[in-house]
Amino acid sequence: MLLQIFNFSSICLLAQSSSSSDSAAAGSSVIGMIFGIAAYLFSSYCFYHIYQKLGEPNAWFAWVPLLNNWIMYKAGDQSPWWIIGLFIPLVNLVAVVFLIIAFVNIIKKLGKNPWLLLLMIIPIVNFFILYNFAFG
Repeated sequence: MLLQIFNFSSICLLAQSSSSSDSAAAGSSVIGMIFGIAAYLFSSYCFYHIYQKLGEPNAWFAWVPLLNNWIMYKAGDQSPWWIIGLFIPLVNLVAVVFLIIAFVNIIKKLGKNPWLLLLMIIPIVNFFILYNFAFG
């Protein structure tokens, strides 16, 4: 009987929360959302300039979420219809490989070293590499 009371009281204690932890979580999610939007805007701006350098007529596709992949496939000499494959399980793995190949082809067209793409894996460094591709 004492064990049941103890378990119940500890559950009540664990279920209580303070408003300070809720506001801290809300603050961090707002900061994360602002960073995500800023990263999206920066990458779209860089890809817009990359597509303009390549002479793509619809460089503004870089700003639209699905069309940015369409223009990347097209600028990278791949079939843009692979974008449909991104939504099909297991086929999306092949579609991502073709997207990476398209990005390598774009980098080669810009006259840059395609091995720099490996640095795109590192957080924060990827923004500098993308900036180098667009404006370097």
